[in-house]
Amino acid sequence: MSGVETVNARGGSPVEMVRVLEADPELASQLSPSMLEAAVAQAIAPLLRLEPRLWAPDFEERATHGHLGLLVLDGLIARHMRFGQVGSTELLGPRDLIRPWRRPTSRTHAPEMRWEVLAPSQLAVLDRDFALRVRPWPEIVAVVLERGSRRADSLLLQAALRQAVRVEDRLLLALWHFADRWGEDAGEGWKIRIPRLTGEILANIVGARRQTVSTALGQLADRRAISRGKDGMWTLLQRPSQMDSIQVGRRASDHIALLGDEPASEALESSPESLPTP
Repeated sequence: MSGVETVNARGGSPVEMVRVLEADPELASQLSPSMLEAAVAQAIAPLLRLEPRLWAPDFEERATHGHLGLLVLDGLIARHMRFGQVGSTELLGPRDLIRPWRRPTSRTHAPEMRWEVLAPSQLAVLDRDFALRVRPWPEIVAVVLERGSRRADSLLLQAALRQAVRVEDRLLLALWHFADRWGEDAGEGWKIRIPRLTGEILANIVGARRQTVSTALGQLADRRAISRGKDGMWTLLQRPSQMDSIQVGRRASDHIALLGDEPASEALESSPESLPTP
């Protein structure tokens, strides 16, 4: 990765630092050309490297004060949450912002949280020192905050795809969603590398049993909708029919109805404006 250098920390020990705007140029998208040079020089942060394993983030509470979060620059991380007998998994990759010291709260039950590094990952530690260094450029922090909204959008789509009746459709929609976030168009199909993506993880993502997921993956492969290499490379060869059905300008409620193969007109007869206010 470019923009990485080793410096001596206050205690004298060497620390890898990364020039964040070089590693993630989108963070500079709101800066004018006259701002860019100075911002690139100041927007540096410690680099955290993680190898594939279960990860137990350990941060002192005081160190999290004023901390913007950890910005994933490269790699893939899974966040597993279990609430009683049910659970879910979120995949996190490049451009995602995480705050792993934050504990989910519940008045009735304490959810269990586990982090798992699925591929060698590099994260920029956007700590208080970083926040102070980029203080002259609020445009950078604005883009960082926008990453949180993107994660919320991704989780909403993940919840919507669970409404598809067939597990095959849920899996194909999930894989295309991941390809949209981190994949590339290879001509014959979209390719995305997701190592260590087990049937259990996919089952948690799409809300199905692991055996059902294994069967559905086989059916998708048989009809040449997907192929999977031994190196964790997935190739997506067929678009889900639900994606083709969604037209620009339709209501979000219609989009969700289409995921469940239900006529949109029957899903919600009232307009968005007539919905009750929470």
